Amino acid sequence: MASSSAEEDRVNALKEYAILDTLPEQDYDDITSLASQICQTPVALITLIDEQRQWFKSNHGLDLRETPRDLSFCAHSLDKPDELLIVADSREDERFSNNPLVKEEPSIIFYAGVPLVDSNGFSLGSLCVIDHKPKQLSPEQLTALRTLAKQVANLLALRKANEISRKREASYRALSTDLEQQVQQRTKELEAANLELGTLNGDLVQANERLVRSNNNLQQFAYIASHDLQEPLRKIQSFGSLLSEQYASVLDGNGLDMLKRMTTAGKRMSTLIRDLLSFSRISTQREMSVPVPLSTVINNTLADLEVTIAEKGARVVVEPLPVVLGDALQLNQLFQNLISNALKFHKPGMSPVIQIKADWIAADHLPQGTEPPEKAIAYHRINVVDNGIGFEEKYADRIFQVFQRLHGSSLYAGTGVGLAICEKVAVNHGGAIVASSQLGEGATFSVYLPV
Repeated sequence: MASSSAEEDRVNALKEYAILDTLPEQDYDDITSLASQICQTPVALITLIDEQRQWFKSNHGLDLRETPRDLSFCAHSLDKPDELLIVADSREDERFSNNPLVKEEPSIIFYAGVPLVDSNGFSLGSLCVIDHKPKQLSPEQLTALRTLAKQVANLLALRKANEISRKREASYRALSTDLEQQVQQRTKELEAANLELGTLNGDLVQANERLVRSNNNLQQFAYIASHDLQEPLRKIQSFGSLLSEQYASVLDGNGLDMLKRMTTAGKRMSTLIRDLLSFSRISTQREMSVPVPLSTVINNTLADLEVTIAEKGARVVVEPLPVVLGDALQLNQLFQNLISNALKFHKPGMSPVIQIKADWIAADHLPQGTEPPEKAIAYHRINVVDNGIGFEEKYADRIFQVFQRLHGSSLYAGTGVGLAICEKVAVNHGGAIVASSQLGEGATFSVYLPV
């Protein structure tokens, strides 16, 4: 018999699944139906045992939804989560011979149960089969019963992960509402202060504009709190892979296809959340203003992309690059996204060729419509030129917007966030970024940074 403390921990673990007294679900009913067919028994149950009762999540062949715990066969296996409980004839077993469930309806004579054990080793209940006459199961039937019990445990784990995700999302929505209210209040205070101090010099006005931009970014991204959503996504991917590996022989083509789609969607969602978090951090983190050699930034980026460059047979030509004032980590993100895109959108059957070169231009020679947030006499122009598939010139502004993609995800992987990150980094450094291209003729991305 387990200690009272261990039993309390077990019951608490069961309640974390939020499954007791829920309505029937097809996934669980399919398992008990299959167990009944395989073991050739009229009854198959998924039982969960709390302090006072055994409750049936699925009750194939039995009208009862629960019984007192002290009448339960399954309760006898709680202390032995690694062992099957098999009773060939309960009338000859002193543990059960006087049990009302044996002597009266539903007349349990034969019983075989596999404990449902969670990842922490707690036995939550059993998957069991019952007959009204003495019986023996073959080794193949016992193996199948164990496999189905693992499937039940996986379903329970997925349910728990979804429940955790639901609670976190509710918490984040509440946090988002609170943050939005704070941002609105702060914006009103800034507007009132600007009305009273309308004669402030240009530097203070510029500082206020940066603060308003920061608040707007906070308002846009506070609701996601995305790093905490990664954990349930990882669990969904992990359980999907586990189901594919363990039950490939049991599932039909449609089932395997559904699992593959679920895993792929989880991976894409995880990538999207990571990219959004990167974009949000660039929007809110404090800028650094230290000398950064762009040649070092490019060399580090090429080292990170070494495998991809080799696989695609790409050639990267780097000309001398300047030293700029800024944040090395942000600049690394900018050029890694640009070079990654140049490698990704190459022409089929043609090796990518990428040129990275720099010069400087006077402020009055900036491209028409380009307005960096900080005025300077001159700007470094760093061009990243490729020989890829290019794009139509009319899309040159659209590609820097979040989630904007010119090609389907089935052709080219991505989330539509990378170029938005590039523009944010350039703006954070007092500069700008523009793109020029013709469809099928490659593309040139020009980054302008103050001299």
